[in-house]
Amino acid sequence: MKTQEQIELINDTINKTKENLKSSAPNFIFWGALIAVLSFFHYSFPEIVEKTYYSTLPYWVLIPMLGMIITVIYNIKKRKQTGYETHIGRALKIIWGVFNISWVLLVLISVEKNQNPTESILFLLGVMILITGLLIRFKPFSIGGVSVIVCSVLLVYNPEVNSLLINGIASILGLFLPGLALYYSKSNV
Repeated sequence: MKTQEQIELINDTINKTKENLKSSAPNFIFWGALIAVLSFFHYSFPEIVEKTYYSTLPYWVLIPMLGMIITVIYNIKKRKQTGYETHIGRALKIIWGVFNISWVLLVLISVEKNQNPTESILFLLGVMILITGLLIRFKPFSIGGVSVIVCSVLLVYNPEVNSLLINGIASILGLFLPGLALYYSKSNV
């Protein structure tokens, strides 16, 4: 096989992975919208979310856990419809599985230490989105990942900035908009 044929094969594989990942676009759109709505609602109506000392925890854990269940069911159905899995698709599935486990651990650690986990979660999320963008060679995800990392760093170095607003903005820039871009992309992007 000649070098040019190998390059074409690699590009075809990446384009096929992007096309297969289009079915994952609703995941990114869903999570971007959900986290943005949760963040902006909490920012706008803190008296509802923070009704008791412990009411914030169920708001930020139970609703996302329900979202995880919904997306896992959706992804299992989509995987069965496809009937096969690419190597890059498998790698991305593993990466996002690690993110989910890490998210749970970060929440548990932050509860134990009585700390806000937003900076850590945003940093981890940004890295995962950036890896996704680099693996599938899709600039909207790469730019979205960098945007989320910048939001995380902003929170670390500027703690007076409202973390709920930054979290909502990061969700839109890192998940929602790249998800829309993937959903509407052509297979040879």
